Amino acid sequence: MDRIVSLSELKQDGGKPKVDQAKIDGLTADLAAAIKGTYMWKGGRELKDKEPGQKLTIEPSLSNQDLIIGKSDNINVPKESFNSEKIRQVPLKTLKYNSSENSLSLGLEPLNLAFSILPKPSPSSENLNCWQPPKEPMDAQLLRILKDPESCSFRVYVGKYKFRCHLQVLQAHSKYFQDYEDVVSLRAHLPTDMVTPTAFHVIYNWMLDITKRPKGGCSMVEIYSATTFLKIDELLEFAFGCFNESCVSGSLAFGLFLEAQKFEISMFQFLMLSRIDEFFLPLVASKEFVQLDFYWVRELLSIHSIGVNSEIEIFMTAVRWLSYDWNARKILMEKIMGCVRFCLLPALFLRFLQGEHKTLVMNSICQSPKIREKVNKAFVYTSSELCDMTQRIFSLVKQFDTPEQRKWIFDKRCPYHRKPGGNQGQFFTYQQFLNYLESLHDSVPDYGS
Repeated sequence: MDRIVSLSELKQDGGKPKVDQAKIDGLTADLAAAIKGTYMWKGGRELKDKEPGQKLTIEPSLSNQDLIIGKSDNINVPKESFNSEKIRQVPLKTLKYNSSENSLSLGLEPLNLAFSILPKPSPSSENLNCWQPPKEPMDAQLLRILKDPESCSFRVYVGKYKFRCHLQVLQAHSKYFQDYEDVVSLRAHLPTDMVTPTAFHVIYNWMLDITKRPKGGCSMVEIYSATTFLKIDELLEFAFGCFNESCVSGSLAFGLFLEAQKFEISMFQFLMLSRIDEFFLPLVASKEFVQLDFYWVRELLSIHSIGVNSEIEIFMTAVRWLSYDWNARKILMEKIMGCVRFCLLPALFLRFLQGEHKTLVMNSICQSPKIREKVNKAFVYTSSELCDMTQRIFSLVKQFDTPEQRKWIFDKRCPYHRKPGGNQGQFFTYQQFLNYLESLHDSVPDYGS
């Protein structure tokens, strides 16, 4: 090669470098001869090595050329500016690197799809002996879940107490919860005048078959009231059977009656009052009687089975109740006296009632026009029985029906009692009646017939 020419030697006039075109052409020819192998084709036509002195045409851009990577694949690149990102979009399995000596394939060969690491399935004819390990019975597991308060989604509020329950358990036993409309709220509020917290606790434990007794205990009256409201027929029948025992009478029946006053179970109270029987006079001698409401006193005096020595004791019992709070109860005088069966009073006592009296209560009762009318008609009725004139004066007392007899008793210690058959001549004062009641405070009466 020629020596390297300095820049100063190439300058001509005007400061511009002097270009020797012949030297440039020679260098180009030498460069082309040094290139071995064929790398570029134009239009599918192989370009031959240029002879010395021939110009080499170099394309300025590849945008209009078809780049052929392999002769066998004929992959054409889109006529766009050359971009490496375009090459990446070509599937790898189709790309191959070709050279003049060998061709290296870049494709990924698939694995054997039949290969599996799982064991071969057993033959269909082979029977496997499957067995189940022993487990706890399902009812025990369900009961454990039902007893867990954390698993309960329904809330029952009784007063200030909250109980977590299963609605399905309540609906299985109670018709009240079967018909409960506000189920979506997942809560229920029960009235305390019908259901107590202890009663609901006992009843729900009974539903879950839990026998643990609650703190504070629970009476059968509370159970009866709660089961009546919740409409649990099985428990209601059981409670009624307990109250229907023959031993539930007298003082026990009245105690249950008083306990039932805290609840709205009128039918139960009527049942207990009908069991008073021979305990009536000791009851009248107590403070609990004079504190009773008028409604229940009237119901008590209207019962046929209450045991008395005479109908006079019914009249005196009404006087005792009115005298306890006369100013407040005097307006109820005629209503309470309507419970007395005047036709069962002895004629001598009726004659006594027709006169005047020194005490305020007795005089007010006997001077009442309605009561005087009843006394006069009853006196005619009883007098006709004594004189055997019933048929002749029956037309005068048509409005009088023959009264039903009471359950007469016989107490040997009663100072004014006469044996059955001699009651028509019986007579005693209010003070004598109070003295007899006071004697009942110390001992239970010895009743006979």
